[in-house]
Amino acid sequence: MNLETLMTDIYVIPVPDAYLIYSPLRRVSALVNQKAVSLLKKQIGRNRNSEDVPESLQSLVHELCQPVQEPPPERIGLLQPMFLGILPTRACNLACAYCDFGASMAPQEKMDFRIATAAVDWMAEHVKSLGLDTLEIHFFGGEPFFAEEVVDVVVHRARARAGRLDLTPRFEVSTNGVFDESRARFVGDYFDTVVLSFDGTQDIHDLHRPGKNGQSHFEIVKRTAELLGQSPTELCLRVCVSQANVTQLEQIVQWFCETFRASMINIETLQPTPQSQKANLKPPNPYDFAVQYVSAHRLAERCGIQTIYASAATDMLRRSFCPLGKDALIVSPDGRVSGCYLPQQEWQKRGLDLDLGWLSANGTMQLDFDAITRLRQMIMEKPRCESCFCRWTCAGGCHVKHSYPGCAPEYDDFCIQTRIITACALLAELGFDEAVEKLLTNRAAMQTLVLQASDKLIEGS
Repeated sequence: MNLETLMTDIYVIPVPDAYLIYSPLRRVSALVNQKAVSLLKKQIGRNRNSEDVPESLQSLVHELCQPVQEPPPERIGLLQPMFLGILPTRACNLACAYCDFGASMAPQEKMDFRIATAAVDWMAEHVKSLGLDTLEIHFFGGEPFFAEEVVDVVVHRARARAGRLDLTPRFEVSTNGVFDESRARFVGDYFDTVVLSFDGTQDIHDLHRPGKNGQSHFEIVKRTAELLGQSPTELCLRVCVSQANVTQLEQIVQWFCETFRASMINIETLQPTPQSQKANLKPPNPYDFAVQYVSAHRLAERCGIQTIYASAATDMLRRSFCPLGKDALIVSPDGRVSGCYLPQQEWQKRGLDLDLGWLSANGTMQLDFDAITRLRQMIMEKPRCESCFCRWTCAGGCHVKHSYPGCAPEYDDFCIQTRIITACALLAELGFDEAVEKLLTNRAAMQTLVLQASDKLIEGS
């Protein structure tokens, strides 16, 4: 068998006393020694047949010679939205110290009911015309339930439209959980997935997520988590990690596992904002975060609960980390339709235009197909990611804050923690828990891994 196919999509990742060979598009990974890496490079460079490969490498070479699985296809042709995103308001009832949406200072504007119903009607008809069977709607903000009447209108309209068109409605919401028991029960009964922001024990939660007058909402959020855990909804607890709580991450996850009936725990790190800088909140050291995350992940796994660090999900291949480029339609309170939840001014800082069109109150949806095509193409161009073994799993992170056009080519903190956590996940999947421990207890080894300029087995491939 010719080994020419080894030239593409094979990465080599240094870990203590060994190397990970990883081919994401073939779903192949293996732990080998330096001699094996050298032999693979020689065989590929000489373009020899597999018969020339030492017997100890025959099985690995056979797997690596299998056809490459195609990555998620580039979107072309008709608009095929992955979901309809509704921003009932950009305002919020909290003043979170790290908010990157500016929600606490946003105007109190709420989406007009006519725009809300028009969005649902258009999406339902479009989904039906594509021959699909699910009407999926996500709510974001601001805080969606700061405009709860808009949420109610959308949910009931979507259920009615879905019934008429023989579609299955599906609802997801990201919320701070600051509402009363009746609202919590409504959310638990009507929503399929709830992503609840909850940063840990009271001291941390109040530090990260104070009310507008500095008041604590910890007990309310705790009650909401308890009620949602008792409901049919899929509850995802989302934790933001800063320097203030990184060393407590394992304890926070243990408390969540013991106290709430969550389906999963989503862990992410603080992104610096003017608000976080004013509050003297800083992101965690990426090496410390990686170590703490892996420890917390193992603990939750023993409890039967999944933890997620989104950019290190090795069970999926993707071109885009977020809705951008996947034809998602995000409708702002004023009817503007875009491909991103972030406020428009955040894109403009990067010289980006992520608008897709407008939805008027009379139900007219005006979409710019050239803009849709531009966003589809945008996710294809990420120079910093080309030689990284995480390129098909991380997919570059946020296009506005991390992998925007012209971003620095060097790996940043987001890259560093993603690379370490992904390597640990691959080692764990292979059953090499001892190798994970060796890596996480050796800062120099972690630095060697994350600062490697290119992970490709053969440069230029």
